[in-house]
Amino acid sequence: MLRGASDACVVHVVDVRDGEALEMLSRTTQVVARVGADQLLLVLAPERGDEVIWSAALAAEVKALRYAPSLFGKVRALRAELLRLSRERALLAVHLHGVGPCLAGSRALRGVPFTARVLYSPHLAYRSPSWTRALVGRLLPQTQLADCAALTTSPAEGELLSRLLKRSAEVLPLAASAAFFAAQRRPGTRPWVLAGGCAAQAAPGVARMSVLLNGRGARVPISWLGAAEGRARAPLEAAGIPVLAPPDDAEKAQTLSRASLFIHIAADDRPLLLVAQAMAAAVPCLVSDTSSHRTLVRHGETGFICTSERDFLEKLILLLRDPSERDRIGDAARADAERRFTTRHFDRAVLRAYGFSGAAALQSARLAAAPWPPVSTHRI
Repeated sequence: MLRGASDACVVHVVDVRDGEALEMLSRTTQVVARVGADQLLLVLAPERGDEVIWSAALAAEVKALRYAPSLFGKVRALRAELLRLSRERALLAVHLHGVGPCLAGSRALRGVPFTARVLYSPHLAYRSPSWTRALVGRLLPQTQLADCAALTTSPAEGELLSRLLKRSAEVLPLAASAAFFAAQRRPGTRPWVLAGGCAAQAAPGVARMSVLLNGRGARVPISWLGAAEGRARAPLEAAGIPVLAPPDDAEKAQTLSRASLFIHIAADDRPLLLVAQAMAAAVPCLVSDTSSHRTLVRHGETGFICTSERDFLEKLILLLRDPSERDRIGDAARADAERRFTTRHFDRAVLRAYGFSGAAALQSARLAAAPWPPVSTHRI
C-alpha cells in the first residue's frame, strides 16, 4: 500500500455533461484504488439544471458540486471546495477531466498556495473547435503551479498539451483488457470483415469498399464495430452494413475473434483503443496512414498501413486470399500487443503521472490482472 494512503485523497473533477471523460475516469480510479488511496469525484453541476448522472464503475465517492450558472460561479465554487478539502484531508492529486474543469481549475488555483499535484486532461480530441484550443492555449500556460502535468490517451493531444504547459505530457498507453488476449480465433469458412474508427471520416469509404467487393461477386460481408450515429450512419445503412455495439469487452472480444480482418480509419487526434483490442485478439488490421496508427502497427509485420481506399481494397483482397498470411499477421499482432498494450503498462503510466512511488507501481502491476468493471451509470 502507498505510504500514508489510508488518510490521503485523490480528487477528480468533471462536468456533469461530459460523458467523454467516463472511460479515463473509470480506468484511472480503478488503478488508484489498488494502491489504497481514497478518491472523491466532484461533478460540476449548475444550481438549477441537470440531475447528476455518473458511472457506478468508479472506485470513488461521488459528490455534486453546485455552482451559480456562469464560468465565474464555477471557478468560485471549485476554488472554495478545493481549499476546504486541502484543509481537511491530505490531497495527493487533483485530476481535472475535460475542457471545462481544466479551464475552471486553472483559474481557481491561480495564486493559491496549493501543494497537491494537478493533472489536466482536457480531451481535446473530442472537443476541438478552434476557439476551444485558443482558450486553453491562453489560460493553461498561466497556471503557476509548480507540480502540474497533462494526462491524455491521444498522442496528438499530448504534443499540443506539452507545448501549452511547457512540460512533457504523459500519454497513457492503450490497454486492452484480458478478454481480448484470451479470445480464441475462430473465423468462419466464409470471410467476414469488421470496420471501425471515426464514423464521420470512415463510413463513406467503408461503404464504397463494401459495394466494390460485393459487386464483383465476392460476397464478403462487412460490419461496422462501434458507434455510428446521425449522418455518419447513413452511408453504412445505404450499403447494407450492420452496426454492431457489443455491451462489454467480453462480447466485443468474441465479435473480433470471428472476424477475418479489421479495418480502422481515423485521424491523428482520435484514440485508437479499438486497434489495440483487435491486435490483442490476433485479428489482422488494416489502418489509415496517420502518425498515430504508425505508432501502433508495423507495416507488413503486425498489420498494414494503407494510403488510399484502393490500397485498403488491395490489401484486403490479398489477405482474404491467403489464410496463412492472415494467421502470421494476427499472431505477430497479438505478440506485439502483449509487449505494449496490457493493463499493466497502463497502470504503471497512471501511477507515474500521479506521482506515486515505485513501490506503488509494482503493487499495481501485481494486481493488473483484475478486470475493469463495465461502464454503467447511476444518479446522485
